[in-house]
Amino acid sequence: MNELLTWFGLKRQPFDKGIKASTAIETTPLNEALARLDYIRQRGGMMLFTGDPGVGKTLALRRFADSLSETRYRTVYTPLTTLRGTDVLRHLSHLLGLRNQSSKATLFQQLQQEILDSHEQKGRTVVLLIDEAQLLQTPALHELRLLTNFKMDSFDPFVLVLAGQSELRRLFEYAVMEPFAQRFGMRYHMPPLEPKETVVYLQKHLQLAGAHDPIFHDDALRALHEASFGLPRRLGSLATQVLQYAVFAEKRTIDADLVLHALKGQ
Repeated sequence: MNELLTWFGLKRQPFDKGIKASTAIETTPLNEALARLDYIRQRGGMMLFTGDPGVGKTLALRRFADSLSETRYRTVYTPLTTLRGTDVLRHLSHLLGLRNQSSKATLFQQLQQEILDSHEQKGRTVVLLIDEAQLLQTPALHELRLLTNFKMDSFDPFVLVLAGQSELRRLFEYAVMEPFAQRFGMRYHMPPLEPKETVVYLQKHLQLAGAHDPIFHDDALRALHEASFGLPRRLGSLATQVLQYAVFAEKRTIDADLVLHALKGQ
């Protein structure tokens, strides 16, 4: 990796997953996701947030969470969604710092009361961000649906975002999930990058990493878009693979042929 930085005159890895959310490249899908997340923040209630793997959902959640005032919002994030039924409620209770309850009825009441008191007494709205929600089983989803029923289903003192892969969106098209599906105040399916945005995404990441001269030819950028399907995480991974291949091939600029050779492992 150090050879890659030296060869191209970079200061850091251009597509490092550890990059701060605040410095991530803004794209149209990301900005649209943030606008919808902000809408549900103002409105309260639930949002269904879906997209293909690597499209940038978790980055959007990180940006959204970072934007929330700690004095007005109490944010809870979890990707642990393989829990069953009541265990999901126990997990959320633990994240909120509540005491463990053996009785489901007591657990349920405690969670609802904490969310309500935080909103009405402390002036802090609880924001639950549940990532990888496509892994939630039907019993767990039913528990979450019941948890969101406040004051005879006439009040939304919280924000709940269910974020997951595309199959999560399809799940809520089934008739059995209709009672839950009707509760979403916002739905958003995050699309991949368009070809022009792929170019901007790659070039800006390289510039932020310290590149002064263009590294990828136009045809190489188009080839990377096609190979990545416009998915930012896959795009960054493939671009890094190609950059490493270019180092071994002693190439400082990259064309489409080099991209194809690199991706074929030749």
